[in-house]
Amino acid sequence: AEGVHVLAPGDAVPALALTSQFGQPVSLADWRGAAGVVTFIYTRCPLPDFCPLLDRRFAEIQAAAAGDPALAGKVRLLSVSFDPAFDTPDVLATHASRVGARPGWTFATAPPPVVDRFAAEFGVNVIRETDGTITHNLRTAVIGPDGRVTAVHSGNDWTAGQVLDDLRRALAGPGA
Repeated sequence: AEGVHVLAPGDAVPALALTSQFGQPVSLADWRGAAGVVTFIYTRCPLPDFCPLLDRRFAEIQAAAAGDPALAGKVRLLSVSFDPAFDTPDVLATHASRVGARPGWTFATAPPPVVDRFAAEFGVNVIRETDGTITHNLRTAVIGPDGRVTAVHSGNDWTAGQVLDDLRRALAGPGA
């Protein structure tokens, strides 16, 4: 998207309303006081090292955070689909169940122009081909309890452990 500022550590995240897998509005602004991780996926992604890998990593993060006293109850996960024509709330709910998402891990989407701009703000480029193929890059951002980006991971070479460390630092506050 032209004229989009790509978020970097220290930047406030937009308070855009998305639609969750429950058909309810959800926004990163709802996370105030908790740390979170946002990434971008689509449920039909055919590449095991892309969206399915991000789902597996989020499942690892969710399980580890639940067992860590410093993180339990303080971490939110958001997987945003940039395929709203297919990834309706019902499809997202089925997908969330299939990947083992528990409360605190939300799947959401918005109309293409909205979700494309939102993704672009996080440095994600989405190209929809006429044959239905979606080409995209991977970016995952950690958001602090103050609603600001604290870390950004490009690609798929990050680990759940790295993001868990990012979350601990985000919750510990500045200078941690």
